[in-house]
Amino acid sequence: MWNLTLYSKPNCPLCEEAKREIGEFAKECEINLEIVDISRDKSLWDKYQFDIPVLMVEGQEAARHHIGLKKLRVLHRRWTEGKGLPSRSGVFPAN
Repeated sequence: MWNLTLYSKPNCPLCEEAKREIGEFAKECEINLEIVDISRDKSLWDKYQFDIPVLMVEGQEAARHHIGLKKLRVLHRRWTEGKGLPSRSGVFPAN
């Protein structure tokens, strides 16, 4: 099982898109998804208010903003091959 956390907030179209894409990905791969509303945690709000959605994989930041099926597949393949996640300046930068 792959553990994912999605930092999100209400009324966020990109967050809703990410949730749909993760739902599609869950049909291909067994995942455990936790969705965290950053508006309920001041420290998360201060850190991510302009960068959501943020996807954490096994506790490590993996992607921000547009999180689609293709990106999820690449992240999962890298993870299962033991290559780890890309660095922030690597495959999936913040923008």
